[in-house]
Amino acid sequence: MTPTKRETEIWILLNRAHRLAHREMEAELRDKGLPSLRWYDVLWGIEISGAEGVRAYELTDKLLFEQSNLSRILNQMVERGMIRETVLEKDRRGKTLQITKEGAAMRAKMWKVYGAAIKRKMEPLAAAEDLLAFLEQLQEAGGGPMG
Repeated sequence: MTPTKRETEIWILLNRAHRLAHREMEAELRDKGLPSLRWYDVLWGIEISGAEGVRAYELTDKLLFEQSNLSRILNQMVERGMIRETVLEKDRRGKTLQITKEGAAMRAKMWKVYGAAIKRKMEPLAAAEDLLAFLEQLQEAGGGPMG
């Protein structure tokens, strides 16, 4: 089974537009002296897990981006006071992750840049009322030429 030409075009447009939007958002965060979208993603994943925290292996199901080096990112965040690790009483090898006040403040600061970028990129797509209009908007958003 292979995709149709139209299905392949949609796949290409989605991926190109995503790559361009991601690159632009990363540049905006960097220009403001903020950490990368991967950091935002991890802080957000921990924050939405609630006060009880989340274990690292559970966190990966909540994330939007692949985190091939999650352990390294978590260690950096602990060192910078963005998150804390708490050893589980019933399983001394296990740890839960909780966001700190500093981490929540950083995530909120990053959201001002990231949220505005999402709004700019997604607003035209959300206004499209049919598939053809959506694809045209997606192409304009950075998907490049169709086909």
